[in-house]
Amino acid sequence: MSADDSHTGADFEAIYRAHRDWAVGLAYRFCGDRDEALDVMQEAFAYLWKRLPLRVKATTLLYPVVKHLALDRRRRRRAQALPEEIEGARGIPDDMRDLLAPLSEDHREVVLLRFAQGLDLAEIAEVLRVPLGTVKSRLHYALAELRKKLGGD
Repeated sequence: MSADDSHTGADFEAIYRAHRDWAVGLAYRFCGDRDEALDVMQEAFAYLWKRLPLRVKATTLLYPVVKHLALDRRRRRRAQALPEEIEGARGIPDDMRDLLAPLSEDHREVVLLRFAQGLDLAEIAEVLRVPLGTVKSRLHYALAELRKKLGGD
């Protein structure tokens, strides 16, 4: 192992410790099973390891990987899933899930990324691989629909 390899290993360990709970929580929101969420987290970090050194924030690279892996696991056991569950909204309070239910999947995902995950608009555009203007538009229309539902404006 070279000096560069050990430095990369130390960097990876720091990234893992800083983001493992976030990755498990995100995976749980999409697949709804704690054990599967842990498996998804492990697979996502194995994917991340192959891409070291990172040139972007770890969460920017991890989000689409965790989402894809978790949704894939959920699709494999869809027969067990409840039809009223909102894809991508597991692990959030029922009242918030009910509030977000009428939003399209694209709008719901942008709202969750912005407010539940705390990503800024540019980060959301990067993880969803859409233009920044698309993120702004989706967030604008989602918030307008939520305001209307809550009786404001």
